[in-house]
Amino acid sequence: MDLARGLAFGGMLLAHYAFPTGPTEPSWLEDIDASADGRAAPLFCLVLGVGAGLLARSGARDRTFLLRGLALFVLGLAMWPYQSVVYLILPHYGLLLASVALWRRVPTGWLLPLAVTAFLVPSTVVAVWGAHGLRGDSQPGSYDDLRDVGRVFRNLMWTGGYPLVGWVGFLLVGLWLARQRLDDTFVQLALLFGGVLVSLTQPLLATARTDLSSAPTSWGGQGFSAFLDGSAHSNQTAWYVLATGTAVAILAGCLLVTSTPAMARGLRPLVYLGQCALTAYLVHLVIGQELVWDWQERDQPSLVAQVVVAGITFAGLTLLATLWRSKFRRGPVEMALRAVAR
Repeated sequence: MDLARGLAFGGMLLAHYAFPTGPTEPSWLEDIDASADGRAAPLFCLVLGVGAGLLARSGARDRTFLLRGLALFVLGLAMWPYQSVVYLILPHYGLLLASVALWRRVPTGWLLPLAVTAFLVPSTVVAVWGAHGLRGDSQPGSYDDLRDVGRVFRNLMWTGGYPLVGWVGFLLVGLWLARQRLDDTFVQLALLFGGVLVSLTQPLLATARTDLSSAPTSWGGQGFSAFLDGSAHSNQTAWYVLATGTAVAILAGCLLVTSTPAMARGLRPLVYLGQCALTAYLVHLVIGQELVWDWQERDQPSLVAQVVVAGITFAGLTLLATLWRSKFRRGPVEMALRAVAR
């Protein structure tokens, strides 16, 4: 799981630090960048569900999830107005973690149906109602904006970058996975195969959306085509399912490779990065705000140059995480969060 979290951070770093700037960019690099943009955050949320589910199975109290989730939420609110270039997921992440105190009580057989329901709700609304407002609002840009409790609530639940009405589905899938025999090689292979198979349906869904595009409804909605929008962060059913498939495949692949001692040793730096992912996430925001995003706006660098900067940052944070873990069991912010609630 730590390896999957480290890879998710790498994808998120690429998505946040690299933006295509013109028609001459290498198409293959644009495809990689676009894939990272639509897959990193869902992987984070799915791994959150797996980790929380395993923690619940080990006997963690509701208080642990509530307090740690609240701490992440408050930290996220404090960081929200600090930058306006990328959507910040930390407040939503904190609320998802806190909600585990509720979802842990749901029987295993209900978790996937509830996840599917969550994935269907946004598309159902978009399909019939033109004034849906989904992802229609920017995140609070100042600490004054945080005083508008109604707007903050709407942003978290529906109008912001990560509407919890749909994104809770990733958490529910993760909780379901935590109740499976994840140490069983057959289960790992089944999850890998199933996840890859789902991911490979993206071209078919794109073609179907074009062929089956329906006329707007009387309320201005997009009709049935809303369910087939698999583009990154569309927050529609197709994308939720595709992102889940990719996340499951990556998690299963990580479990498979780390079951081999030699591979586990070779990948240890990425595992350490995953164990310090929250610290690295905050550091990358500071680096982005103080250096990277001003450089991008000022110099309009090529996508290749931006990817190089993202790669150097990733390598540097991996090295720092490895050095830190040689002395401490957890990252600095992770240690503080653990101190809040055990």
